[in-house]
Amino acid sequence: MAAGIRVLSGLGEKAPACIRLDFLNRRWLLDCGDGLENEPGFDPAWLTKVNAVFISHDHVDHIGAAHYAVEAGLPIYCTAVTAKALPPGADVNILPAFGEIQVDGVTVTTGRTGHAFGGVWLHFDVGGGMLYTGDICTESDYFLYDPAPDAATVLCDTSYGMDNVSQRDRIDGLLGAVAGFDGQIMFPVPPSGRAAEMALLFERHGLTDWTMDMRCYGRVQQVLTPGGQDFVNPEAIADLRRLAPKAREFNPDAKLLLCHSPCGTRGASGEITRKWQEQGRLGQDAKVIYTGYMSETARRLVSEGKGEFHRWNVHPRLCDVVELVQNCHALQIVPLFCTRPEEFGLVEGFEGRLQLSDRFYL
Repeated sequence: MAAGIRVLSGLGEKAPACIRLDFLNRRWLLDCGDGLENEPGFDPAWLTKVNAVFISHDHVDHIGAAHYAVEAGLPIYCTAVTAKALPPGADVNILPAFGEIQVDGVTVTTGRTGHAFGGVWLHFDVGGGMLYTGDICTESDYFLYDPAPDAATVLCDTSYGMDNVSQRDRIDGLLGAVAGFDGQIMFPVPPSGRAAEMALLFERHGLTDWTMDMRCYGRVQQVLTPGGQDFVNPEAIADLRRLAPKAREFNPDAKLLLCHSPCGTRGASGEITRKWQEQGRLGQDAKVIYTGYMSETARRLVSEGKGEFHRWNVHPRLCDVVELVQNCHALQIVPLFCTRPEEFGLVEGFEGRLQLSDRFYL
């Protein structure tokens, strides 16, 4: 079955995810993300003639504009976990965590991404197989990850570009930064992402004076429900169950604070950052450690010595991208969510397979 792809947002920049898949008389939208801070947002015109929307996971840059799809009355396909983040009135069609369903005669296969609670990659049986990874990570000891099937075309998360530093090395650097600072440290985190994972890391290393805000604790509660084992390692769930009573109440005086939102400008993390700044504490006896997306505000605070950046790998390294496209036997590779996708043309084995156009056919 012939099909066409239009990358509406996410190619050549770290921008919200939005991809259009056209085949026969159908038009499907894959993710409908919104911008973070000063990034460009979702264009409602992208929903023109769309028949259905598929959402990979519940992070803002993948789901933030879902209200447009809800207002348009479009069917939305996502996992039951991700559906909880949709606006009221959504026409939800549940995707399995790992399995396949038929949608308008097309086989849609899903698998866990290792990136976020409820997150799945999407494989469509069109054009020799098309895989859209959403955001993925193969290194997590917390989230489950499923290898994807063969796909002639792979639209892959390459957020880290040519970076090949392992999560183990990242964690060593993070723990060193924590050990070297006597004051309070706040970590802006996504509740459905690394909040619980980092809490478990702190406990394993004897850093027991940590707390998380209610948004993060709410996701811990979700993980501990019967559906949690669909996305999270059973051993991690057992450890979380023991820690749940401690996580129930937020302690603003704890040494290590895990707070929504990941950009550090909204939610509890934004409020605490502003409070510490007004009190003159930032850079003195309090600081922020960013482990993911760096907003304009975050970059400024780091440049002023009031914060630090220590990446926590939640996207694939270069070696992970290479392994994925090799295992899928991809003929076309589309590197998404990075600012210099052309660099992948220098990767051995990618010659002649790299697709950098925002419009192409499968």
